Amino acid sequence: MRPARIAILASGTGSNAQALIRKAQELGADKLEVGFVLSDKEEAPVLERARDLGVPAFLRAKFNDRRTHEDAILMLLKEHHIDWVLLAGYMRLLSPYFLKTLQSWHQSASQVVNIHPSLLPAYPGVDSIARAYTDRVSESGVTLHLVDEGMDTGLVLRQQKISLGNETLPEWSAKFHRVEHQIYGAFLTDIAEGHQKTCYFTET
Repeated sequence: MRPARIAILASGTGSNAQALIRKAQELGADKLEVGFVLSDKEEAPVLERARDLGVPAFLRAKFNDRRTHEDAILMLLKEHHIDWVLLAGYMRLLSPYFLKTLQSWHQSASQVVNIHPSLLPAYPGVDSIARAYTDRVSESGVTLHLVDEGMDTGLVLRQQKISLGNETLPEWSAKFHRVEHQIYGAFLTDIAEGHQKTCYFTET
């Protein structure tokens, strides 16, 4: 069986993407391979971080039309025979057309995953950490979930709680980033070891 191939979509600094790449390299190319990293932001540091780690990085930011933009990404996913798409701070919602096309290549399985800094369904969308901090919640957390047509509404795969004490917002935010890396890393390990079933790419 060939290694599972993943693509990482990101829009920002790329700390999660970087952690994912390093974890995949640690697990070994015989089990897991990062096909490429893609960003929709021209100046996103994630592109340079990926290249520094020896991973191809692509920019797809010039299309105003959503269908054209998604078709360009789907073409890359098809060319690289990608099995899993991992979102790491990717700031675009994926359309039903995009998700259904991917499912058609993977025996109807949903293999697009996102990491979100809250205990969903609480605080979906942007600025989740800051909003929870402003509300002075006793705890929040990190959620790994499948991606569906809504905003942070897909099936929850893993959650981990993070309590709020006397931390400043930057201190509390740093906790989320550490937990995100841990949860995503554990998920990659499950893929590599076969504990998370992979439906491999099959062109239709």
